[in-house]
Amino acid sequence: MTLYFTFWVTLKAAGLVAAVRSGEWTAARIIDVMADIAAIGFMVLMIITTVARLSPVKTAGGLEPRIAALIGSFATVSLIAVPPVWTAPQLQLVADLVTIAGFVLCILCLWWLGRSFSIIAQARRLVTEGPYRMVRHPLYVCEAIVMLGLVLRNPRWATIVICAVALVFQYRRLVNEEKVLRSAFPEYDDYARATPMLIPSISVLRGRSISGA
Repeated sequence: MTLYFTFWVTLKAAGLVAAVRSGEWTAARIIDVMADIAAIGFMVLMIITTVARLSPVKTAGGLEPRIAALIGSFATVSLIAVPPVWTAPQLQLVADLVTIAGFVLCILCLWWLGRSFSIIAQARRLVTEGPYRMVRHPLYVCEAIVMLGLVLRNPRWATIVICAVALVFQYRRLVNEEKVLRSAFPEYDDYARATPMLIPSISVLRGRSISGA
């Protein structure tokens, strides 16, 4: 996994350097470059957390959790093979802004997750602070925002299908993680009862804001 992430970052960084050296600097191009920088930042953090992660306390057994994790994590790689379609500059701008927001939020979630990060469903340390106070799986939500940006950037049926497949397997990955966490940490049941899975409720947001104040 680390080799794949490193290879991807190297290619992305090389493309970014080439883009910076050529062409005129328009507002749209600056935002496009910012989207690439955000993507590279997220992948670099994934490399760091993968290398420095804690030893697992428990790992999901069987083949299905591994298949779901791999497809959910890497299905969007196949978007490279989807030919780009022309889109209006306004839609490209929206797509880039959504992608930047998604990657920045991914970086925030991964920063809080830290050494507990894993691709396959594993339990290392129970994280309940930061964005994990709002929902139990904020990183998946933020990755879905990135996928929305990818669809807006290249609105073809192939893009929609690939992202939909990735989301389905991401959900399976999430379910497998829930099982492992419940098995490894007895306190997870209390955390799950108090914290929504993906969408923060008004009561949770109100309670967290009052607690923060």
